[in-house]
Amino acid sequence: MNINVFLLCFNESAILPHTVNHYKKYLPSCKITVYDNESVDNSVEIAITLGCTVISWNSNNIHDEYLQVNLRNNIWKNCLDGWIIMADMDEFVCVTEEDLIQEMNSGVTILDIKGYDMIGESNTLNLTDINLQDIQKYTENTFLHKHLCFLRPSIVDMNYGPGSHSCIPQGNIVYSSNVYMMKHMCLLGLPFFTNKLTERYKRNEKMREKGINYHYIQDTAQIEIIYRSCLDNCNLLD
Repeated sequence: MNINVFLLCFNESAILPHTVNHYKKYLPSCKITVYDNESVDNSVEIAITLGCTVISWNSNNIHDEYLQVNLRNNIWKNCLDGWIIMADMDEFVCVTEEDLIQEMNSGVTILDIKGYDMIGESNTLNLTDINLQDIQKYTENTFLHKHLCFLRPSIVDMNYGPGSHSCIPQGNIVYSSNVYMMKHMCLLGLPFFTNKLTERYKRNEKMREKGINYHYIQDTAQIEIIYRSCLDNCNLLD
């Protein structure tokens, strides 16, 4: 079975190894392609070491959501068959090769996926003090219910909007009756979460002017309130 995982990347050295290991564990036949937005950390070196194909793209050091929309909607189109996963680096789609075989044999072409913010308690920026696979705390986030996994060539276009939070797929569309989990690995600890939001804030001025990406903020006190609230109100996986 052909399975192609496409991951967008900018300065993701802390989480990149965990993301690659997640997909290799559950989808051992998959090919992983990292689209790197000219990271200035060692993301590219890590991805290559882990056997990923790396393709560089340039947004002039800004977070350009419109360029990312174009990438999400097109970079997988050279794949002529098999399953596609089109995700951000912090999105862990929880599906196995056995699941994909079963869904394909049932005529399914798009997986129904629910998103969950996983809540870790790391005290480091590089996440070396926790095991991401062991995280049990979560909050369901309907904003993260995305259609990130689909079958080629049954699907010819996904027509994702910003962040892939919405889409208008075209082709032979059959959604799965099974609902799969997508673990959003962002709230992994206060230092990691703070760094991610504040660093992304610096590159999002033009997007804020266009009325999007307001979830990236630089107020560290407010970021801590968000994190603590999620931690205090979380659920536990069964």
